[in-house]
Amino acid sequence: MSIAMTNEKARLFGFLKPLAKRAAAAVRKVAKALGVSRPIARLLKSKDGGPVRRIVNGRQTKYTGFFISVKGDFAQMPWESRKGEQPALVLAEASPRVVSLLAQPHRLEIFIREQRAPLKYFPDLELKVHPSFLADLLNGVPFSSAALAPSNDEPDADLKTLIIEIKDDRDSRQHDLRYKKKLELAETIYRKLGISFLIIQRVEDIFPGHLRVASSVVSWRHTAVNQLDVWSAQRVLEGGEKIAADVVEALGGGAVGWGKLRALHVRRIVEINLTDNVTPQSVVRLPRYNTMQVRVTS
Repeated sequence: MSIAMTNEKARLFGFLKPLAKRAAAAVRKVAKALGVSRPIARLLKSKDGGPVRRIVNGRQTKYTGFFISVKGDFAQMPWESRKGEQPALVLAEASPRVVSLLAQPHRLEIFIREQRAPLKYFPDLELKVHPSFLADLLNGVPFSSAALAPSNDEPDADLKTLIIEIKDDRDSRQHDLRYKKKLELAETIYRKLGISFLIIQRVEDIFPGHLRVASSVVSWRHTAVNQLDVWSAQRVLEGGEKIAADVVEALGGGAVGWGKLRALHVRRIVEINLTDNVTPQSVVRLPRYNTMQVRVTS
């Protein structure tokens, strides 16, 4: 029995050793970025680049679900608030100034002297955004308004990383001093790493009218499109912006044409003006410098 247990421990240690090395490397990276000799935090990501936790585990007593994101490499993005996180995912998916998104992107562990175990923080959402999008949020523009604003043809090479914590007004943790302090510490760590951190409130930052516009586009995001559809849309728009009806006709017309137009928008190949409801008169154009498009089938 003793020999068997020893062998089992040896196998377990051999399995965990690579994980320990990656964790130690993450700690050293954060410490170096913060300019300290002793590690004060570490940031751990999933090995496959996806969400670090799934949330939907069968034990929840509240609404939870998955959002399959085109901008998130068609991965399942977990959400645990149908009035906060889920609408934020829809708005980010529709936004022409959001290039990629990832729910539950990492686990941030903060080491403090008062306790042996580190404080653990799981952010709701990580976005790669154009600088103007981040600037609007920092200037007090509501999240849904900033998400649906037209792009400014900013190069995808100048993207900013934005961590978002989404709060519902009924979340009792907002009045917990310990929790608020943890968020303040997390913001400090992110700032030292060159990452922006914002807390958005559902009532103040997500408007139902904006969500309806975003949903009318995002609900068609999985419509099949191919390279011929891309060329057809580009041919119509190469002379400048057109109304949506013209582009839809070039894509086959009818419901199929509308579905393809909306799918091409989410893939960042064309851009529909989302400042109002999408109609046949909505303006459509070809964005410039959008090098990080989502590929279509050949």
